[in-house]
Amino acid sequence: MHTIEIPEANIKKHIPADLSECNKLQYINVCNLLHKHAIGEIDLDTFKEQSIYFLADLNFKKKNVDDDVKYANVYLLSELMDSFFEVDQEGNKVIKQYFINNPIEKILGAELKDYYGPSDEFNNVSFGEYVDALSHFYDYIETQDISYLYLLFATFYREKRNTFFSAGSFTKDKRVSYNSERVELLAETFKTQHMGVIYGFYMLFTSFQKYLTTARIYVQGKEIDLDLLYREFPTDKKQPKSDLPGIGMKSLLYTIAESGIFGPLEKVRAASLWEILIRMYDIRKRDFDALAANKTN
Repeated sequence: MHTIEIPEANIKKHIPADLSECNKLQYINVCNLLHKHAIGEIDLDTFKEQSIYFLADLNFKKKNVDDDVKYANVYLLSELMDSFFEVDQEGNKVIKQYFINNPIEKILGAELKDYYGPSDEFNNVSFGEYVDALSHFYDYIETQDISYLYLLFATFYREKRNTFFSAGSFTKDKRVSYNSERVELLAETFKTQHMGVIYGFYMLFTSFQKYLTTARIYVQGKEIDLDLLYREFPTDKKQPKSDLPGIGMKSLLYTIAESGIFGPLEKVRAASLWEILIRMYDIRKRDFDALAANKTN
C-alpha cells in the first residue's frame, strides 16, 4: 500500500500499490481503465491520472483547493501508479499480475439474479470448464474481439445452486454445474455488465495462467513444482507457441479420456482442474525420471 498526504487539502489516504491490493470496487474501476488503455481510448498518462483520482478518492472541490494545486497534486500522485507495472523481457511496460484470488467472485446479473464465478485459486473449476475457457482466452488474444471476453466470463459465472448437496455428496462449489451449451446465451446476458467486471476477469484469468507456470503446491505433504508441466521434453514435437503459456489442454482432454484413468470423456471434463493437473505432473515426472534412468544406463 502507498500512503499519500496532501496537507493543504487535509488529505491522508492509503492506496493500493498494484491490482492484488485493490478491493472489489477499486479493481473493477482500474480494470475498466486498463481496458480503455488496451484499446487505445486513453493513453498511459491518462490511465494513471484517472486511476489515482479514483483510488485516492480525491474530491478537491470540497477542500477549496485551486486548480493549479489540484492538477499538480494529481500529476505527482499519478506517478505512484507506476508500481502497478513492471517491464517484461522485451522491455515493454506491462501490468503486474501476481494474484489468483478472485476479487469479483459474485456479481448481480439480469433480473437481479446473483451469479458466482470461480473461487480463489480456481479451486471449484472443472477441467472441461477450464479447457473451454482457454479457447475463448486465446481467441481474444489473437483477435481482440470483445465477444470472446463475454464468452470467457460466461464460461465461469453461473447461478447459485439450490443446495450444496449434489447427487448425495457435498460440494464446495456455490454454482450450478457447468453446461457448455448455456455459455453463448449467458454471454449475451452479461453484455450489460460493467466492462471493468468483464475485463477484470480476463485479467484474473491471465494472472492464473502465469501462476500455473511457476506454481508450487503441496500434495500429501510433498511440494511439487508445476513448472515441470511446461519444461520442454527432448522428444517433444516443436509446435508454434503463443506469447502466453499453454500446454495443449484440449488434446490432453482426449488423451486422458482414451487412457480411461478418469473414465469416459464426460467424467474427465467433470473432474477437478487441480486433480487433472496433479495427474499430469505425475505422468510428466515419470517421463523425466525414465529419461534420466536411460541416460544413466
